[in-house]
Amino acid sequence: MLLGPEGARRADALAAYIEGFIAEDNADGDTMLQNYQKVLAIDPGYSELAVKVALELSRRGEVAQGVDVLKDAIKASPTQPLSYLYLSQIYFKYLKKIDIALKYAMQGLDLAPDNFSSYAALYDIYNGNGDQKKAEATLDRASKSPSEDAQFWLQLGRLYEELLLKEDGTAASPDGLNKMNAVFKKALAFARGDLDTKDRVAEFYFNSRQWKEAIPLLKAVIADRAKSGDPSLVTDRKRLAQCYALNGQRAEAIALLQETIKENPLQSDLYESLAIIYEEDGNLEGALANFQQNLLLNPTVWKNYTVVADFQARLKRYDKAIATLAEARAKFPERPELTYQLALALSLMKRHQEAVTKFEEALHEAENYREDMLDRDFYFNYGAAAEQAGLVDKAADLLKKSIDLDPQHAADAYNYLGFMWADRGEHLEEATELIQRAVALDPGNAAYIDSLGWLYYKKGEPEKALPQLLKAARTIQPEDAVVFEHLGDTYMKLGKTAEALNYWQKAAALDHDNKAVAEKIENTRQKMTAHSAATPVKGN
Repeated sequence: MLLGPEGARRADALAAYIEGFIAEDNADGDTMLQNYQKVLAIDPGYSELAVKVALELSRRGEVAQGVDVLKDAIKASPTQPLSYLYLSQIYFKYLKKIDIALKYAMQGLDLAPDNFSSYAALYDIYNGNGDQKKAEATLDRASKSPSEDAQFWLQLGRLYEELLLKEDGTAASPDGLNKMNAVFKKALAFARGDLDTKDRVAEFYFNSRQWKEAIPLLKAVIADRAKSGDPSLVTDRKRLAQCYALNGQRAEAIALLQETIKENPLQSDLYESLAIIYEEDGNLEGALANFQQNLLLNPTVWKNYTVVADFQARLKRYDKAIATLAEARAKFPERPELTYQLALALSLMKRHQEAVTKFEEALHEAENYREDMLDRDFYFNYGAAAEQAGLVDKAADLLKKSIDLDPQHAADAYNYLGFMWADRGEHLEEATELIQRAVALDPGNAAYIDSLGWLYYKKGEPEKALPQLLKAARTIQPEDAVVFEHLGDTYMKLGKTAEALNYWQKAAALDHDNKAVAEKIENTRQKMTAHSAATPVKGN
């Protein structure tokens, strides 16, 4: 049977489409494009294919041809919104013609007010152009849609999150949070129990710090997945435990993680999650035990050693911390961070000479592998270790290096160097400038205020020292033996023996090993006793 002219055209279009489809499947982009263009020459109103061809042309830099393809599609099928929407995107992303892009996006939206892609196209233009107010207004317009499609509301919620949710999970405004909550509630209502929708809404509640609202949804998701043995069940339980912990339900979080660990004893991240909760509760023993288990399961991750060593040090098990770090250094010689951590641990043990040696090793290793490790904190810690080892000039150079790297955040280095010199009675004018800078950067820091008071004392100005030291004593937490000793010395210099003795006794109560304070107390008591014995008693 012979085909008529129209039938022949359709047959040619079909043949070209098949050739194009085969070429696309074979990743032959040129042949695909040639054949799809043949189809559009016969049927320009084929919107889906016109979009594919226009995007491919635009990607190749032939943007004008892509625009023509979509304009032809619009002429042939003026009521199909797809061509308008993609034409708006080409004008926006490739040609940077915002007004024309908006015109086509709005035409597409008018043709398909219940199609979420219409709102998304308009939103992308406003948001991409920095007009967040109109971007939000577009989403607000979408929120009035009568759609009963859960996916419509989930997609709308995603854009609201992108626009209105800050990085820390807080909403830009209470009104913004209300908008997001309303949209995700609609998604739940229209999903009719769909598992993926419940999971997505639970994720939103988690991301927006609404732990209480996330908990029942996550429990429902876990109950559904437990029936099918879904492998993501462990992840859901972990997230539920986080919600419990963040919602103040610490016992529930711990119990859930312990139960999940029993069922999945080789899943290391569960131990890490439990350890974090123990740490937040102040249970360092529990945290260490679980971090150690995580290390046993992941011995090839160098950071796991530093975490375990840190907790061993916090529990004052310094020898074990050093052993852990030494083992890690042997396994990961290319990680100068481990040598750095070892130096810090030695400092905590007051093995200052060894600490300085390790700091120097870490410095040379970092120059080869991790130069970015040599930051303000590194030089500050190295400088403090050098000072404790009695290497005062070296300490000064290192602390100055710390300051030079980040002078606006170097209050601790300004204070340390200034106090070091003040305490030794050296470079007092420079020490004054340094400590004053520290106080200016952090005016509420009691330790810096104490340094300023002690500086005045060393400069022979006890009357200026006293108010600073009293302020430091009132504000420092926890109470500090050094501050009390400074106050005692200052009161003694002012001739107020009773007050001096009072503060020295407070210092001794906090630091039983301070022999210098004990001697001051004993000497003062002896002088007071001798003075009392030498003073004649007045008769009646």
